[in-house]
Amino acid sequence: MAKILLISSNLYQYPYPVYPSGMSAISAALKRGGHQTFQYDMLFPKQSLEKVIEDFNPDIVGISVRNIDNEDSLSIDNHWSGDAVRSIVSTIKNAKGTPVFLGGAGFSVAGEEFLNYTKADFGIIGAGEISTAKLVNDILSGKAKNKIYRSKGITSDIRYIVPDIDADLLKKYADAGGLLGVISKRGCAYSCGYCSYPLIDGGLASFDIKTIVRYIKMLETEYGVKEIFFTDSVFNDSCGFAKALCEEMIKQKTQIKFAAYFNPAGTSFDELKLYKEAGLFAVELGTDASTDTTLKALNKPFNFKEVEDFQNMCDSLQIPCAHFIIFGGPGETMQTVREGLENIKKLKNGVVMVFCRIRIHYGTDIYKQALAEGKITKETSLLKPYYYFSDKIDISEMNKMIEQSFKGNRKRIFPPEKGEEMMRTIRKFGCKGLLWDTLVKA
Repeated sequence: MAKILLISSNLYQYPYPVYPSGMSAISAALKRGGHQTFQYDMLFPKQSLEKVIEDFNPDIVGISVRNIDNEDSLSIDNHWSGDAVRSIVSTIKNAKGTPVFLGGAGFSVAGEEFLNYTKADFGIIGAGEISTAKLVNDILSGKAKNKIYRSKGITSDIRYIVPDIDADLLKKYADAGGLLGVISKRGCAYSCGYCSYPLIDGGLASFDIKTIVRYIKMLETEYGVKEIFFTDSVFNDSCGFAKALCEEMIKQKTQIKFAAYFNPAGTSFDELKLYKEAGLFAVELGTDASTDTTLKALNKPFNFKEVEDFQNMCDSLQIPCAHFIIFGGPGETMQTVREGLENIKKLKNGVVMVFCRIRIHYGTDIYKQALAEGKITKETSLLKPYYYFSDKIDISEMNKMIEQSFKGNRKRIFPPEKGEEMMRTIRKFGCKGLLWDTLVKA
């Protein structure tokens, strides 16, 4: 058995600091295998990393990479995590030449390149609970020959491993206004053109509902958690799992409030009302585009009328709703920009956060389209942000149009850094959690 130091490298706090649930899940999985773990968070360090390495004396170190960048083309170099992770690896190697592996959602989108850049020894792509245990055992037995270990996908019978929550760390995140993420299923039922999630996690598979609700009850009673965020790719997807989960939460009388990512299509008013009864307090939509033309170009499974209808249901039930929309992607023209801005005006009570240009990730439809159009080649590195942008757009004119349309409306956020500034201001008044939902209630 081994002593394993786990490090959360994420320092990004917009719109709120996110408790490192992935690190906690890996810690729980390794403890089940008889290993000893120590969880270290770079955002809220109790002591220096060098001191932790000296005192804990780990046999193996794992680093969680939540994001490679913030996918904002207007602040392209501000939040790239490669150098920070490389520095952590260097610190570990200088303090003690122990094997280092990387994992996490951010790492998984460009695993081999990120591994080579940071000079870590191994990497885990995809869900890590099983793969990490195998990697650790292979390292200990001297059988670790492959640098990259890939998840074999998610199956419906995979057990839900209750994360190893660090109470002191959780309190620090709560005091800083953060939310705890809880996952109820992995994978995705959809295939949006820009998204790497289906490539990483595979098809949709849910965990045992009663186990999840027991975990939520534990968070509530043992840790005093009042709000969580379901981190499923899409909470209300077509499998009907969300409805069954919320029915069980109501049955078990959970008091925790939750927010989640939603698909605007396929949910009835009665279902949304049920979710609210179970604790839903806010919805985030990956609307992604604002016209039927651009939605279709991104292979989104809905049209804009469905977005508008969903917003109206949220308004009726007084559920704050946020839309994340990208301008400048496939199919975008100056005409669709104008049409899209007029459509956004229909989302009167919705908070709309706009990005321009689409981050390209390996293996996605956008990647294939960019190759076909000659925007990139197979030799183009996507380790640092590279964005798809429609040739039919004047970016300066487009940005001016967006800013003019949003002028004076505090529920319209562009550029993204304006949102960061706004959230910092709101947080100064003692607000915690999502923060954007306060814009609806104001």
